[in-house]
Amino acid sequence: MRPFVRWFAALATAACALPGTPASAAAGVPDARADDGSHVVAQTTVDGDARVLDLTVRSAGAGAYTMVRLILPRTWAAEPDRRWAAVYLLAGETRLQDYRGWSANTDVRRLADDAGVLVVMPGAGSAGFFSDWWNYGKDLALNQWETFTAVELPQLIDRGYRGNGRRAAAGLSLGGYGALELAARRPGVFRYAASFSGNVNPAGAGGDLLTSAIVASAHLDPEALWGDRRREAARWEAHDPLVNADRLRGTELYLSAGNGLPGPLDAKLPIDVLPGAMLLEFLCGAQTTAMAGRLRDLGVPVTTDLYGPGTHQWAYWQDQLHKTWPRMLRVLAS
Repeated sequence: MRPFVRWFAALATAACALPGTPASAAAGVPDARADDGSHVVAQTTVDGDARVLDLTVRSAGAGAYTMVRLILPRTWAAEPDRRWAAVYLLAGETRLQDYRGWSANTDVRRLADDAGVLVVMPGAGSAGFFSDWWNYGKDLALNQWETFTAVELPQLIDRGYRGNGRRAAAGLSLGGYGALELAARRPGVFRYAASFSGNVNPAGAGGDLLTSAIVASAHLDPEALWGDRRREAARWEAHDPLVNADRLRGTELYLSAGNGLPGPLDAKLPIDVLPGAMLLEFLCGAQTTAMAGRLRDLGVPVTTDLYGPGTHQWAYWQDQLHKTWPRMLRVLAS
């Protein structure tokens, strides 16, 4: 492993801690399957709230049991014939935040109370990059996170929990990359895609080191993702939202990031976390600024909030969720 990658991986690991939320058992797993056989094998309620469910999905693409947190609309049970639009909130690298992160660190449960949408919060493996991994060209049903997030899970939500096929996506950090990447590679899956502090140019200068460091920090092989950066340049570029920005035309887009300097919401950030949070936001902020410029050069509409001082942490993503939530609901209702 290159020295920079090893050093940065240590910082990335220290940036945030994994949130945890206990769950209690529940019954009623829907009899629904994705086209490839993926299905929900278990369902539990969270904090005794029948509207908040943790789903255990047997994913054929990921080759693993994968967790998803789902918030049902308030009247979901009372309106059994109604189908619902869905907001997908995508998590970052596992130690930064997993499928529980949005509900543990923001007030999304309160926002969902009167929204009239399904809120879907999937896990994406350990640094899965919302991508179908190359795995050195081997035909493996393993780490196929693009397939899980953009194909299997929407089918399960629509067939088992009465989704209507209208979807918006917002993500933070690696999830911000995922929202744009899936919108570009799977046009039509999401009507709206928002990236908060996303590493959205992984094939760009420095982006490859950041990508490799994130994968290495999860104790995985960086080259198993898309191959060696030089020898497999075309594969890297095929998974880069900035390179493929023109494919985002027709999806409503939102980008936000800080510049890595401590900002107004950083007062309570632990001193040992601050350096990693500053570095991560500096790198992701530079990529987000470049992405915004690329979209504008192409004439692709985008809304941006490049808010200056701010680090890579939940207080800013909570703020961005509030800024984007009303627009996501309007897009889903149109």
